[in-house]
Amino acid sequence: MTTKAHDEGGLLVYIDPQSHAPVAYQWGGLLSPGILDVRNGMRGHGIGKALVEHCLALADEAGEDLLSIQCKPSTSIPFWQAMGFTLLGNKEPHEQENYAYRVMQRVRGPFDGDSTSEVAIEWYPEERKWDAAVPAVESQSIQGAWFGDELELEERASFFADLVPHDVVVRIVVDGQEWYCDKAKYERAEFVGVERCRNGYRVDTLSRPPTR
Repeated sequence: MTTKAHDEGGLLVYIDPQSHAPVAYQWGGLLSPGILDVRNGMRGHGIGKALVEHCLALADEAGEDLLSIQCKPSTSIPFWQAMGFTLLGNKEPHEQENYAYRVMQRVRGPFDGDSTSEVAIEWYPEERKWDAAVPAVESQSIQGAWFGDELELEERASFFADLVPHDVVVRIVVDGQEWYCDKAKYERAEFVGVERCRNGYRVDTLSRPPTR
């Protein structure tokens, strides 16, 4: 798999500035479970951190905010937690292999629009469709600015899909009025502004839903 990553141009290699020898590598880009390895004898010098920070910068430049890794061996968990990753806690014990995720914040504003609105975006497991008492897994309160018929969010709303076992339900409320509450994968959600992206969903711009 490492050879394949090399052949496809996806292998990041750290060259020691003194010996000019390759001493560490990473593939997967933090966007999917991959490998980060530092040569024995070179660990504890910040090389792994430097590789991760470089991958974070690449993900940010590419507009990717939902990162996914696998902490193997398990002794690497403290390192990844120090780099801002959180272990997934929703898998069954026999499925838990120390997968972790990180949602990077992406600030887009402030904007000088026609007017502003308060937006609440809540993310739920699938059960929310038939049980309104199901609590949100995550919720975000974001300021939005109007430009004609579009509402630009000053901060991207992102959700890592593996936080729930099945389909994701999203609820969008603008100035106290519910605009949408259903599965994020539906075409109606896309019309309002919910985008499917790598590892989950995101919302940058909202469009007013049609009146029924």
